[in-house]
Amino acid sequence: MPRSPQPLLRRLATAVGAVVVVLAIFAAGVLVGGHPEATGITRLPPPVRDAILGPDRTPVREVLRILEDGYYREVDAPRLERLSVDGLLRGLDDPYTFYLDPEQYAELQRDTEGVFFGVGMTVREGEGGAVVTGVYADSPAERAGVRTGDVIVEVDGRDVRRAPLDAVVRAIRGPEGTEVRVGFRRGERPRQLTLRRARIRVPVVTSRVETVDGRRVGYVRLAEFDRGAGDQLREAVRDLAGRDVRGLVLDLRGDPGGLVDEAVAVSGVFLPRGSDVVTIEGLHRARRTLRTNARPATDLPLVVLVDRNSASASEIVAGALRDNDRARLAGTRTFGKALVQTTRPLRNGGALRYTSARYLTPDGSDINRRGLQPPLRAADDPDTPADEALPVALRAAAGSP
Repeated sequence: MPRSPQPLLRRLATAVGAVVVVLAIFAAGVLVGGHPEATGITRLPPPVRDAILGPDRTPVREVLRILEDGYYREVDAPRLERLSVDGLLRGLDDPYTFYLDPEQYAELQRDTEGVFFGVGMTVREGEGGAVVTGVYADSPAERAGVRTGDVIVEVDGRDVRRAPLDAVVRAIRGPEGTEVRVGFRRGERPRQLTLRRARIRVPVVTSRVETVDGRRVGYVRLAEFDRGAGDQLREAVRDLAGRDVRGLVLDLRGDPGGLVDEAVAVSGVFLPRGSDVVTIEGLHRARRTLRTNARPATDLPLVVLVDRNSASASEIVAGALRDNDRARLAGTRTFGKALVQTTRPLRNGGALRYTSARYLTPDGSDINRRGLQPPLRAADDPDTPADEALPVALRAAAGSP
């Protein structure tokens, strides 16, 4: 005779009831302030544990949920989330790792395309404020008399001497046609300038022919390693090589770097195919050496001109050309940033830009913080209108004593 299903159902109901009671106890422990570890929830099977805790168990989200439900005033959750992320990243003690909100990330993407709205100058971090490292031709900054070496101390009445570099840049940039008041300091001389923002198209490559001691020398300047920089430089070098020049000067002064792929492409303008450019290594990526993959555009004698503001991709190129015995370095010590940044988009439309690896020059040198020291010293005096460093590099490229 078949067994009655009633006892089985009663046992199942009792078991389900026990689970419900246990879950209720665990949940109550969390609701009244118990930590998940103390209540034992973390030892439950994952489906049950996640049903109680939810998909996000980070302290930040937990604290925000508590504040949103119980704080005596309205909570600005996005602002608190941003502060918590910034605080977390500061714990790395790495100025090159930072969070970009959606607006900042969109701006970064526009920058790598070579177009932005601003006043036309490049800057770097300095002890007393952001330091101007370059001024674009025919820009609002150039027309107002801004010069390399000027220190930005104030923007629209706000002291920015201790502000993060990206905050200073964001404050100066803005809609086309609007005005921004910037306070500069050179030495002990402060001054205020009102600049009208404009559409700035970064002139990535500029070139010309110079004459020194009766000899023609090709001069080419690379402002940044944006997309297409390698192709633009190759075209300019081919043009100069066809104009009866004795040598070339590649000016990387004030170039803050950019895309690593473009650093390889720029190196390939001068190095044989298959030449080592840079070795990249990191905890979470395999050691890899990047090499040129194109034929050189010229074999003319080459001098690379650098300074304290030549960084990152600029140092990759200068180091590759030096270590492959292709160029002579002239100028002053470079910045010393031998680190590789990766940008990872986030679900909120922003991004995390973080240091993912370090790089070594072809001979194995780690130049982080030390930079490259040119054997041929050529220093420009920022307090004079003349460029004292360029003639030194031009004479070296021309083969003059």
